[in-house]
Amino acid sequence: MTSAPDQQITRKLAAILAADVVGYSRLMGEDETATLSALRTLRAEVFGPVFAKHNGQVVKSMGDGWLIEFASAVEAVNAAMQVQDQLRGHATIALRMGIHIGDVTRSDGDLYGDGINIAARLEALAPQGGVLISDAVHASLDGTLSPSFTATGTQTLKNIARPVVTWARVPDADPAQGGRTAPHTRSNFPTLCVTPTANSDPRAELGDIADALTADLASYFGSINWLSTSVSASDNPEAYSLRPTLRARGDRLRLETRLHAPNGDTIWTHKSNSSLDEAFDWQDSVIVEIADHSIGMILEAETTRIMAIPDDALSAEQCMLMGIMVWRDFSLESFVRSAALHDRAITAKPDLADAYAEGLIVLMAGRTMTSNPRLDPFLAKIPEWVEASRPMAAGNAMLTLAIAIATYVQDQRVIPVKEAVAQSLRLAPFDARVLSFCGWANLWSGQTEDAFDCFRKSLEFGRLGPFYVASVGGVANASVQLGRDQDALDFVEKGLALSDSYPTYFGVKCAALAHLGRLDEARDVLQHYLTFEPNRTLKLWKSINNYGGSEGGKRYFEGLRLAGLPEE
Repeated sequence: MTSAPDQQITRKLAAILAADVVGYSRLMGEDETATLSALRTLRAEVFGPVFAKHNGQVVKSMGDGWLIEFASAVEAVNAAMQVQDQLRGHATIALRMGIHIGDVTRSDGDLYGDGINIAARLEALAPQGGVLISDAVHASLDGTLSPSFTATGTQTLKNIARPVVTWARVPDADPAQGGRTAPHTRSNFPTLCVTPTANSDPRAELGDIADALTADLASYFGSINWLSTSVSASDNPEAYSLRPTLRARGDRLRLETRLHAPNGDTIWTHKSNSSLDEAFDWQDSVIVEIADHSIGMILEAETTRIMAIPDDALSAEQCMLMGIMVWRDFSLESFVRSAALHDRAITAKPDLADAYAEGLIVLMAGRTMTSNPRLDPFLAKIPEWVEASRPMAAGNAMLTLAIAIATYVQDQRVIPVKEAVAQSLRLAPFDARVLSFCGWANLWSGQTEDAFDCFRKSLEFGRLGPFYVASVGGVANASVQLGRDQDALDFVEKGLALSDSYPTYFGVKCAALAHLGRLDEARDVLQHYLTFEPNRTLKLWKSINNYGGSEGGKRYFEGLRLAGLPEE
């Protein structure tokens, strides 16, 4: 008689996300067919892509609920928030989610342990459409995610010996109470529909790759603030459409992608080959290639379309769109052109909240970088724009932030800026543009570590957006202020490949080289910087923006002083 082989038992620390459909039995009783159809669609278009993007592994699927394992609490929270955001307003399905990080034991293909049990108990207590996390998870979050959660006290959980301190993200609540409002939408902007990546191969790893490709495409295109992006298998006759198809033969992979104009014409096709062994690195590079070409094609088509419209016939939204586009290289001349277009948009439509937000941000950035007198008439309008736009700011992350930055320039009060950044991150934690300017707000007001977190996440979500240039400059600046001079130089080199007319790159490079002792190089870079701003001195710079008087700001200015920037 032989004994059965021992089961393989492993123990590890993991983040567990538990999700459950609210009122599943009621939904099935009312319309079983519609409920199952809605769940299938959501698995294909939301759950699968988002969980794959954040390296989540489904441990158990129970029809009306899921247990998903993540290696990182941050990845679990990112995934939960993105799924809930995409489900907001869904006609049929609402979820509750709970997340805990703790020990789990894998035995015979299943997971056990308090990590699982506590996540499941938190899910049961979570608000409809919300996420409830344990204190252990909250402690792992950086400054871009933690503002979305509000402390909800200590919970005694069934069959769990120790009470658990919890934090909740509550949907559709008053922003002043720490909740979220419905996303701010815009009309008269181009739209793009990304269809889920088609894949006929039954292998699970191919399904995961297809889901991850869909999620990455949606993430990159979703960061473009002049482009409204959605993921859907349904056609939208008024939208551009991107249709990826993944094919496999053995371990060989081919991704075929087609970009269609709203009239159905194919305006770009792309093919890329790889292998299963190389799929992880290939996925990153092919997404950038597809997004880069597609965004260029759409931008060219939209610019051509708008340029064909008589100047006096441009709508407010079209003026705003052009204002965003002309600013994307961050040259000094682009500030004046962009400000003029946003001014036209506001004049044409005084209740267009986004035009105030974009215009104020352009002027705040321009004010720190140039003394071009052509910008002065627009700078004089800042107080008027701030007061006119205040009633429109509720629920608009970018406008909330823009008003706070403009006000900080006048009164130098840090607390209101910090509150506005937290509110903006609650409203739009995955918007690359909002993250970028939360980074600048933090940097200008002396919150250097928080600024670095915002810039880093902005780069992650908006690699190809119009504000990528500014985010690279921001993370480079923050790196110098934090003493990471070589990292700053690496970021600058990436930025210079995108734009050689953005003065921030040269100021950062100058300071970083000086701190590294490479003074001859620093002096050469300073001379190039002064071709942009020949009258810039340390005194003038500090009078415009002293980075909140922070130690990081002092270090940045010391680098510029070492390189030879005059005091007065």
